[in-house]
Amino acid sequence: MKLNHLSKEQQIQLLKDFIKSHPDEKEMGRALAVKLAIEGYKYRQISKILEVSGGFITKWNQAFKSGGLTALKSSYQGGKGYLTQIERQAVIDWLIEQKAWDISDLEIHLIEQYDVVFQSRQSYYQILKEARITWQKGEQTHPRQDPEAISKKTEKLRSY
Repeated sequence: MKLNHLSKEQQIQLLKDFIKSHPDEKEMGRALAVKLAIEGYKYRQISKILEVSGGFITKWNQAFKSGGLTALKSSYQGGKGYLTQIERQAVIDWLIEQKAWDISDLEIHLIEQYDVVFQSRQSYYQILKEARITWQKGEQTHPRQDPEAISKKTEKLRSY
């Protein structure tokens, strides 16, 4: 939307309305910088008032002139998550069904089923936390409660 057909006063009014109706700090700062530039303030004055660079003012002034208010709005919509909410719930259900948990098993499951590899281990821990499983929990039953395992370990220690 080019603004060549609008007068300076109309452009300023358009920006004022945008600023009043827009709570997003970044978009409001852009609009305010453009508004001040159109009103005739020097870039140095705008830079001091808004604590922005001259390049910032130029960039958003040109964007406003070529694209209107939509050019001032943030176009970033956020990154795409690795798993959808349904897939994440399916992974949690899968974890709950397991008799023993291991981070490496979770990694393999996510690779094979969803072709997903997280960049940090914290993401795997988060999934375990959502399933109410501590990542330290490696076995479902405590080995000290298994008399046979205790006797084997005791014999092994005695041999040393």
